Amino acid sequence: MKLLFEEITGKTNRYSITDSCWLRHNVDCPITASANLLVSRQDSDTVLLKGELEGQRLSVCDRCGEQIKKKLYCEFEYLITTRKEQALELRDIECSDEDTITLYLKEPEIDVDEILREQTYLSLALRTLCSEECKGICAGCGVVLNNEDCCCSSDKSTSAFAVLKKLTNR
Repeated sequence: MKLLFEEITGKTNRYSITDSCWLRHNVDCPITASANLLVSRQDSDTVLLKGELEGQRLSVCDRCGEQIKKKLYCEFEYLITTRKEQALELRDIECSDEDTITLYLKEPEIDVDEILREQTYLSLALRTLCSEECKGICAGCGVVLNNEDCCCSSDKSTSAFAVLKKLTNR
């Protein structure tokens, strides 16, 4: 979906996007999401876009490999402008809050699909767990420790050096 600057007025326009066709589906972790957007003109060169994105992601637990559904939710805000970005010398500068949400465009056209894709990827957790108490899988026999006990070893030592103890028993 693309919004043209000349079609955006000072009055707040609401957009509700219920299909996730804007999201390039990843076969490994399908995502379904919807978004609500508020768009209004701030001045002749600037548009304010506020949004809310929610949905769910089908994924696997990073510890045990079980398939799980995780909820996605984020709120975002952009000041979108066609003004030229002021190029400052390459030095350390402090950015204001407004600088961090400003998006500079070359053409007076907002690619809403790209913004929604970006926000979806930013809302994904780096580590996906089925629960904080997930025990993972046994390194010896591969059994999921959340569902059953491991029977491959009677020595349940969790130390990384437990293998060395076997050498002294020989």
